[in-house]
Amino acid sequence: MACTVLAFVVGLVISVISKSSATLGYALENAVDSFSSALVLWRFWGGGATVPESILQLREKRASVGIALAFVALALVVGGTAIAHLSKEEELSHHAELIALSLPSVFIFTLLGLLKLHIGRATDSPSMRKDGACSLCGGVLSLGVCIGASASLSDSSLFWIDASVAVAVSAGLLLYGLFILNKNAQQNNRWWSVGFWMHGPSRNGSSSPQRAEFSPSLEEFSPTIAGEREARLPPQAV
Repeated sequence: MACTVLAFVVGLVISVISKSSATLGYALENAVDSFSSALVLWRFWGGGATVPESILQLREKRASVGIALAFVALALVVGGTAIAHLSKEEELSHHAELIALSLPSVFIFTLLGLLKLHIGRATDSPSMRKDGACSLCGGVLSLGVCIGASASLSDSSLFWIDASVAVAVSAGLLLYGLFILNKNAQQNNRWWSVGFWMHGPSRNGSSSPQRAEFSPSLEEFSPTIAGEREARLPPQAV
């Protein structure tokens, strides 16, 4: 998580001075990556000891939805910025800084994403797999920054490569995030409601709030039947 926070800060500074949409996406993706990693850590916190499995499963649902919402927000911000850069035909600058940041990040975040995907499959955790997908997007954006900066360094008219990569990755994140949200809605996980985030798990495993069950006996509704049953009992010895 410390690595992604550092990458967010450095990437944000370089994206501002270089006018690189893909680097902005790289920076914000690392912010989302840190957020998703924190959600996954919270999802597994206390597992197998003091936290019941039903609580862990509800955390899993909430973590998955939280990551999906972050994907949608990231896609809208980065995609909108990249489209604005394309429309203004803004050329890149500070190519050396862009390449120095992106080249090692290609390998770091690709390996990190693959490791998270492996752990997600081993633990059967959808939220961990989504966290891995987020890290892989960081690797793809890093590759886009590296290619775009190298191409723009040799020919300034190729500035559009950087922003085009950002638009493509943003579109993929948007579709993936909306797919996850729609899937949860079909599974009756009402992620848009307060109850999904605030209430505990119900007995049937859903995220709807628990309600006390009242099952009165027949005697409570029919005193006559209760009296007849008492009359049939043998008298107790004195």
